[in-house]
Amino acid sequence: MAAATRLFAERGYSETTMSDIARAVGLQQSSLYYWFRRKEHILQEALTVNRAPLEFVGRIGAGSGSPALKLYRLLRFDTYQLCLSPIDFNEIERIAENQPEDFVEFWQDYTRLHDWVVNIVRAGIAEGEFLQEDPVDLGIGLLCLNEATQKRYRYQHNHGPTSASPFTHPPKTAADWADMVATRSLRSVLCRPDEVNRLRRQASRLGDLTRPDASTESANRPMAPMKANRREEEKPNRRGPEGAGTGTTL
Repeated sequence: MAAATRLFAERGYSETTMSDIARAVGLQQSSLYYWFRRKEHILQEALTVNRAPLEFVGRIGAGSGSPALKLYRLLRFDTYQLCLSPIDFNEIERIAENQPEDFVEFWQDYTRLHDWVVNIVRAGIAEGEFLQEDPVDLGIGLLCLNEATQKRYRYQHNHGPTSASPFTHPPKTAADWADMVATRSLRSVLCRPDEVNRLRRQASRLGDLTRPDASTESANRPMAPMKANRREEEKPNRRGPEGAGTGTTL
């Protein structure tokens, strides 16, 4: 996936062939076909960086729970899956900016994800949980923080306590980074910031982070490649941003 993303950026998606990708990773083309039968499957796998949180919020968005709990769960899940994705989200976004005709679905999915965050924030404001903020601007900022955090997770091995870098910090698992970001983001918007730990405890009982289990994941654990036919069997959830609040239709 990383090699394909690099080639898409260098040559353009349309000009990159399966043979190019196979050569870049030192495989026979037939071996690459074991994982991805067509180039389009690789692109679809790249697009899951938006679809995973869309599928997740589609499940929790219309269910029970306060807007604050839903926002924490969504931000934590989004950051977690961005960290564990085989592709750096920022690389995909850079390619999508330069080749918009091939990445229309990427921007459509990103719009849906942003809409979900905006509507959860609006519900939280309406129910008195969140401070009066511009929901659209806040939604952009919250997602940008998630995207920046996955970059720190990916490169933290260069900044460990014994590294040569002048900037060092202890390594964290993807689950730890995700909890840190979601906690600080939620605390910044709550009318009662002291509620955040209660909400974290409530969320911890719901088992959202199961890829891999947060208790056994090690910092910078690589994610195994996925077969293309899995994406054919799992259709992306296209639900819109409805019911983000408790008993609230948005």
